Amino acid sequence: MQGYDELGKAFELMRAGELDAAVIVLEGLLARHPSHPLALARLAEVQVRRGRRAEASECLDRAEALGGTTALTARLRGDLDYRAQRFAEAAQSYQDADALGDGGTWSLVQLARCRLRLRDLVGARGAALKAVERRPKDAAGWVVLGDVAKREGRLADAEEMYSRAHEADPDDSFAYARLVEARVLGLAPEDRSREVEVLLKTTARGNTHLQGLLAKLARDQGQLDQATDNWAKALAAKGDRYSRKNYAFSLQRAGRLDEAAAVLRRCLADDPADVVVFRNYVHLQRKRGALGELRHTLEELLPSAGVRAGAFHGELRKLPLGGADGSLATGGGEPAATE
Repeated sequence: MQGYDELGKAFELMRAGELDAAVIVLEGLLARHPSHPLALARLAEVQVRRGRRAEASECLDRAEALGGTTALTARLRGDLDYRAQRFAEAAQSYQDADALGDGGTWSLVQLARCRLRLRDLVGARGAALKAVERRPKDAAGWVVLGDVAKREGRLADAEEMYSRAHEADPDDSFAYARLVEARVLGLAPEDRSREVEVLLKTTARGNTHLQGLLAKLARDQGQLDQATDNWAKALAAKGDRYSRKNYAFSLQRAGRLDEAAAVLRRCLADDPADVVVFRNYVHLQRKRGALGELRHTLEELLPSAGVRAGAFHGELRKLPLGGADGSLATGGGEPAATE
């Protein structure tokens, strides 16, 4: 196979989280062999992980035009649709990936998550059961089975499934956080946060999923500033987009709108195709009267908006040439970063 060594190197870089380096290797291979469907598919995979949906979609189109739909390209189509919250389309792609011979459990677990999002609990359970039958030592399938049981109100069964997930992979911090959540919900509300705090200081030190759980418990108790502080700690520890989005939303709930606008802008820059972030950012900036800032951000991010470019154009057409905050259309200024 042409480029076998480069493909292997790119895959190892991806596993190590060195995504920019993987892009360089794959683009170098494609510069010599532009009609290499597997290299295009792997480049799409890297771009999905980088949050570059438009680039990923373009690579997938080229890969499938050259080599047809494969288990890999179908799975990546599912990933793109899942991130865009098109769960019905994602479910179909994950089903296709499984039918085309995807031997892992990712497509099945993601199919189960799509079904859960679509409120198809029977379908979610079926896909998750197939995943645990295929690889019982993978925690993810057990976690989804727990989520299904929890949605159905079978809390004891949910805890059992989360326990099996933790037994399957004790190092899976997400599965452990799900198990802890199931257990602390059986405590009195005033005792729940204390139990999680103890774990974070001892056996679960550094588990950002538990930090998120602590934020959720604080929010449920109406402690909005405490919830915000917990998401800030999770973001500082991991720096991931999920924590950043939840930090932004917690700032909004706490009424800290200027800070929320700055963080939401960063989230939108991370992924301009994120519909939820886009809508929240536009709504917040209109509420603040920061139309100049809004125009500046939309114009700056428009080239990377991909399939969401129409939504960006639509909001820009609604804005006056000069923002209500007195700023010029091209110089509204970027909110100060809070991180």
